[in-house]
Amino acid sequence: MSQSSLTKTPPHSKESEMMVLGCMLTNINSLNTAVDRLDDSDFYFPEHRYIFSVMRNLYKADKPADVHLVAEELKRIEKLKAVGGISYLTTLAQYAGTSAYIEHYAEIVRNKAVLRRMAQAAQEIEKEALNEPEDVFSSLDQAQQMLFKISQSNTTNVGVTIQDVLSGVYSDSKLPYLKQLEKRQEEFINRPEGDLGIQGLSSHFMDLDRTLNGLGNSNLIIIAGRPAMGKTVMAMNIAENVALKGGKPVGIFSLEMTAEQLLQRLVCSHSEIESEKLQTGSLSGIEYQSVVSTVKELQKHTIVIDDQPGIKISDLRARARRMKEAYNIQVLIVDYLQLLTGSNSNRNSDSRQNEISEISRLLKNLARELDIPVICLSQLSRKVEERTGHRPMMSDLRESGSIEQDADVVIFMLRRDYYDPMDKPGMAELIIAKNRHGSIGNINLSFKKQFVKFLNYAPEEASV
Repeated sequence: MSQSSLTKTPPHSKESEMMVLGCMLTNINSLNTAVDRLDDSDFYFPEHRYIFSVMRNLYKADKPADVHLVAEELKRIEKLKAVGGISYLTTLAQYAGTSAYIEHYAEIVRNKAVLRRMAQAAQEIEKEALNEPEDVFSSLDQAQQMLFKISQSNTTNVGVTIQDVLSGVYSDSKLPYLKQLEKRQEEFINRPEGDLGIQGLSSHFMDLDRTLNGLGNSNLIIIAGRPAMGKTVMAMNIAENVALKGGKPVGIFSLEMTAEQLLQRLVCSHSEIESEKLQTGSLSGIEYQSVVSTVKELQKHTIVIDDQPGIKISDLRARARRMKEAYNIQVLIVDYLQLLTGSNSNRNSDSRQNEISEISRLLKNLARELDIPVICLSQLSRKVEERTGHRPMMSDLRESGSIEQDADVVIFMLRRDYYDPMDKPGMAELIIAKNRHGSIGNINLSFKKQFVKFLNYAPEEASV
């Protein structure tokens, strides 16, 4: 009797649902994790569905979701009383405390939801079978579809066959591989003079584009160097070129500089007006008109800047997804890696290497998920300063965990005139130390310090 009554109760775990909601109310990382993994229908209790729905909507609107804000939103939609009032929300927050096991509780909630869906499907299948339908095999097909739908909504892709890849099923063009190759061959033969024929997004630095074949989608590109080598300048020049010359939306996460400071650099670079003149306002009439022209040009293009400092990698990933959805950004720049924090807020020296490893791995996953190039700036160790010639090496990245392994491209920046003003003044060198999909080598650029701007290197400039 008792066993029969137990089987009639759909599978659920009230404690796990309470833990998930409580963690979401008290920890932004838990909020990100739960929204990514769960849906309203995964919760068994109606009050929990209402609370989760409100927090998810606040998350999507990029708003905080603490006890008072959630209570206000529930009050607005006239559901606060239905969930037990603000006292129940407070109970949830206190119930969860500072638990760090949100993934496990979310998995329990999701698994119970799958079991409920299976039970419901089984009941419908049983009801259909007991009605003895005329077309048995049609009913069997419907039963299989029900279970398959549950399976598909709760499992990840099991992979693709090489035949599907060759047939073009998974390509954007939907053309078979050989047809794509023929099209590329035809485009290569008929390309206009001066067209580099690159496949990725153009940075408009010609030698860099030739070597990398452009900025490839789903690639994690690390630009590394010691302080004052020009990493941020290089990243902002690429952003400027992609947006203004290429007409593509760009996303930037700036953990070190404010949006206003980055804007100042963009205006300085594009207008070629010294930064000091922009800061002091000592502009001639012609220079002011140049700035006006630059501002009008910038207003025509999309460059999205998120300058929230001290951001966690989980928050960055969530914001990047929304940035992609809202603005369809075609490249993402992160300045810089060492200012990010991992999912675990502990910052002791023993765990920092593992934390950086987690960050680099998740950035690579983000590049693949959004299918865009992610350019991440990184600091190098002081070993570079001690080395004769100050040339960076791959080993300078090793203390930063798995950056070297996760990155598709690793570029080191070197300006010799920083160490010796007479050593190749006005020049910079990009050292491509790793290129997973092509060749490596060194690239020269011209550097206009007064305009915070890198330019394609022309050999004749050196003799001027």
